[in-house]
Amino acid sequence: MKAVIVDEKISDKCERSLLLEGFKVMRLPADSHLGKAVASHPDTVLFHSDGEIITTAEYCDDAAYFFSDLREICKDVKISFTADSRGEKYPRDCIMNALAIGDKLFAKSDTLSEKIKEFASAHGYKICHTRQGYPACTVLAFGNSAITADRGMAAVLSDEGVDVTLIRAGHILLDSCEYGFIGGASGVFGEKVYFLGDILSHPDGELICNTVRRAGFTPISLSDEPLRDLGGMIFL
Repeated sequence: MKAVIVDEKISDKCERSLLLEGFKVMRLPADSHLGKAVASHPDTVLFHSDGEIITTAEYCDDAAYFFSDLREICKDVKISFTADSRGEKYPRDCIMNALAIGDKLFAKSDTLSEKIKEFASAHGYKICHTRQGYPACTVLAFGNSAITADRGMAAVLSDEGVDVTLIRAGHILLDSCEYGFIGGASGVFGEKVYFLGDILSHPDGELICNTVRRAGFTPISLSDEPLRDLGGMIFL
């Protein structure tokens, strides 16, 4: 079964569109150790790559029913846990935030969970250090291409051979924050790039769509609402 893990605050319109795309929508419950704005953001609560999900043992205990459902629905997904404890303040809130592109894992290596470092080593990933603690949030990656408003991330990605398109910052909603980020407002499955809201509500919407199409992917807006950063989507 195709499934997608989303923030429990996803809009009804976006959820319905995902259902019509054939996905079982799994709303991620909040982690009580994180701030409210990101407490149920997939890219903050979970790390996912190569069919494996990593999170904290504390969260597994708090959200036991969610992981029970996940094991039942996605039987091939491996779930691993770490003894790390998350916190509301940076950098304890970003220990799971890492971005896999090809055989590289972009992350702030001095704050990244040791469990994810072990995963990277076991799966042959090169860890590329970033000053940005939230690479999965700030970057939309598809194939060997990426879109971001973060110039520091753009430089690191470009140095590692990723084709980067820069967009202007802002114009994406994020609860209790000035603005959100493109990675947190999107997700990729197969050859489709899904957006949490209307991508054309962003002033660089046409540029984003053209970049996505040029890489051989199809951009899909999940609703006619403004873009909203909900920590991205994890497709399984």
